[in-house]
Amino acid sequence: MSLRKWLIAFAAALVVGGLAVGGFNIIVDPFGVFGDKFLKWHSYNMVNNPRVAKIAYLDERHEQYNSYIIGGSKSSSISPELLNQYYGDDSKFYSMLMYGGDFHDYEKTMYYIVDQYKPKNIVIHMSLQEISHYNEKATDFKQSLHAKVSGESKLTFYLKYLLLNPSYGYDKLQGLAERQIDSFEYAQFIPENGVYNKVKRDAEDVNNLGQYMDRNKAAFAPFGKMEPIALDNNVESLKRMKQYCDERGISFRLITGATSEQELKSYNLDDLKKYWVKIAEVTDFWDFTGYTGVSGDPRYFYDTMHYRNSLGTMMLGYIFEDENIYVPADFGHYTTKDNAAAHAEKVFTAPAAAAAEKTKVPILVYHHIDADPFEPNSLITPPDKFRSDMLAIAKAGFNTVSIPDLIDFVDGKKELPPNPVAITFDDGYLSNYEHAFPVLKELNMKATISPIGWSAGRTEHRLPGVNFYPHFTWEQAKEMVDSGLVDLQNHTIDMHESKDDGQTRVGILQMDGETTGAYAKALEADINGLSQIIEEKTGQKVTVFTYPFGYYSHLSEQIIKDLGYRATLTTESGVNYLVKGDPRTLFALKRINGSPGVKSEDLVKQLQAK
Repeated sequence: MSLRKWLIAFAAALVVGGLAVGGFNIIVDPFGVFGDKFLKWHSYNMVNNPRVAKIAYLDERHEQYNSYIIGGSKSSSISPELLNQYYGDDSKFYSMLMYGGDFHDYEKTMYYIVDQYKPKNIVIHMSLQEISHYNEKATDFKQSLHAKVSGESKLTFYLKYLLLNPSYGYDKLQGLAERQIDSFEYAQFIPENGVYNKVKRDAEDVNNLGQYMDRNKAAFAPFGKMEPIALDNNVESLKRMKQYCDERGISFRLITGATSEQELKSYNLDDLKKYWVKIAEVTDFWDFTGYTGVSGDPRYFYDTMHYRNSLGTMMLGYIFEDENIYVPADFGHYTTKDNAAAHAEKVFTAPAAAAAEKTKVPILVYHHIDADPFEPNSLITPPDKFRSDMLAIAKAGFNTVSIPDLIDFVDGKKELPPNPVAITFDDGYLSNYEHAFPVLKELNMKATISPIGWSAGRTEHRLPGVNFYPHFTWEQAKEMVDSGLVDLQNHTIDMHESKDDGQTRVGILQMDGETTGAYAKALEADINGLSQIIEEKTGQKVTVFTYPFGYYSHLSEQIIKDLGYRATLTTESGVNYLVKGDPRTLFALKRINGSPGVKSEDLVKQLQAK
């Protein structure tokens, strides 16, 4: 073959190969830049690069939307559907969240949306990590902006994706096969509203903090330091974005996302204080970042950098004053140039460090002390067995403390004796007064009793024919409190039911269909009502809440904490480790049941166990 023919054949092969690659990339379209006309797998494209895929997706569908929220990956927890509801006026929001976005990306994206889609509302979601980068050069196809947004040559842009390495397309085809096995594979985006699909993450149990952290240790690893190199660029970008919207009559709102205490360790807090003042000079904004009422609880976060959808709902509930949404205390602030400095000083000042040393405190729980119960029951302890337990505890060198003593220890107001142990009683049975109280006085032991409000002083159940053990009166309660050995705490007035019939509240748990706002009001009315009665009848301040049946949730813990309670007691078995200066260690305290079936010496071994 002559050289000329060889060159022609080689050129033809290149053309055929190029056409084959181009045709393959157009059909498979792993980034959705050509509209994904054949596979129509838009969630996959957005997982690959939401910056590019969403623009291509919206170019064909933007008539369905008239409002946009723009931000990094944290902004996914702000629900477009809730924004539609709160904004009203036929608002239809779409989330333009992008991986690792910065203010340059937000600004360019907003200009394109405003110019091409003519929106009514723009919401910018700002995170703290954006202080560390501005207009960074994309290192691969998964970080770049769409040419329509960035302003680069469209010809060059489309040619790059036309001649894309076929491996990207093969990965998409392989993903199709994997999706047949697990429908959640590459479905992390919901194309119709632009947010992450967090169905699996939101379904995980977050109620038990210890178990949650055991499952998610790696997710809460610390980040390195984030240098504040983009502060001024961000402020100037924000100023341009707001002005652009104002000049066109577009509603503009800035929201700052919630931050975990782990993330806050990555920043110089003095830089953030100055930053907040500069931002407030540009626009008023809704602030949820910094050290707040939720920042120290990992259960509000998926990982160090991302807060949960439930927290996003609370943020919007705060902004739009939705009484159906419960918002934790000290969470949310409307920041203006007049209050920015004082507010930033508050939220960007780290709380005093807690002591590293942990103090072990086992807690015992008893209920009815009776030698002749209606029927054998693990919650009914014979008087002789109770006395034996107390003698064994004393002989083993344990010293009794009250739950308020534990609070004072954590607050740094008092020290605990060696080998501390707390003794508690639930429900307020008359037998506590008749059988347990004399033993406590004889041995000079402290105890905490949590009575049920409605049953105080009753000898018969309010429902005819129901077996009922008599409960002590308020006069007897005051006598025990006045002894200095007993304190009374809260066990609800009337939330001590376990019947799960769909109409009765189970313990203090939220009922199906009950809004978080209504739930919080119900708890507040009942719990504060009993505390008021106890304080009026005995003169003792109530600071501890004991969960009926031990049932509790992450939300109930937050509500009770916000009501001013300093500690909560569960029925989960185990010992506790308190940290001076860390009030979080006082919540969801474990207790060991003083069961009649456990010998006194074996009970002592449980208290001694680690």
